[in-house]
Amino acid sequence: MLSATEQDFVAARAYVPEHVPGYVCAISSAEPFLMGDYLCYRDEGAIVFIGYPLSAPFDETAMARALSAAIARFAPESVAVTAPRLSAPGEPCRADETDRYYRLDLPAHRPNRNVEGMIRRASRELEVERGARFGEEHARVIAEFLASRPLGEEIRSIFERVPVYVSAVSTAAVFGARDRGGNLVAFDVAEFGARDYAFYQYNFVSRSRYVPGAADLLLHEVIRAARDRGKRYVNLGLGVNEGLTRFKRKWGAVPFLDYASCRYRLRPLTLLTALLGKP
Repeated sequence: MLSATEQDFVAARAYVPEHVPGYVCAISSAEPFLMGDYLCYRDEGAIVFIGYPLSAPFDETAMARALSAAIARFAPESVAVTAPRLSAPGEPCRADETDRYYRLDLPAHRPNRNVEGMIRRASRELEVERGARFGEEHARVIAEFLASRPLGEEIRSIFERVPVYVSAVSTAAVFGARDRGGNLVAFDVAEFGARDYAFYQYNFVSRSRYVPGAADLLLHEVIRAARDRGKRYVNLGLGVNEGLTRFKRKWGAVPFLDYASCRYRLRPLTLLTALLGKP
């Protein structure tokens, strides 16, 4: 676990969502540890190593040393790594996913005319509630979202644990958009636990009650809340697909950080190597 001093250290330097232990623990039930300048999450027989250094420039050699230390400490059966670039000592760790994180620089950010037009259009039909409680309506919108997309089990499990995250982490906030009848049309989840960054975590839009511009109106409110809290940036997350990337670029977000991930299994220890204390 992280000490209070370590928690403060992480919060002051966090710049990717995986740097928010409360979020990762809520969606995965893992336990966070600080390995030098890197966060590592341990679950039963597995570790997730976050290869984004908290206080120094990224260096593959330094990351490899920290990853080796984590493997030696926890002796996991499987390892997952996310980093700008991948390097796994002694093991094949080929990237199975690559992407880029997108960011808004709040002091410099001004929405363009098209975005402003979408915000005005949506605001004529919708009212935003900031800091809303997560309820049955939100769960139904998530269920509708999951039913409309062919998602893998791991991704589906993450979305299904959003209510746990929102309930367990005080720095998470829900922004809801309701129509004139009081129906929930869309909602965002944002994270404000880092010193300099807000994180745009999730956006769910109801297909049955779709209102054009709802996502723009909600992101506008997230940005306003981030400014109110003194944040310097909003990390809009990964590009994921062409549609989401286009939405983020429309808002003026730029890619600021590469992302790669891999997952691999370690060979189980033989009796001899276990007795000799060798990995």
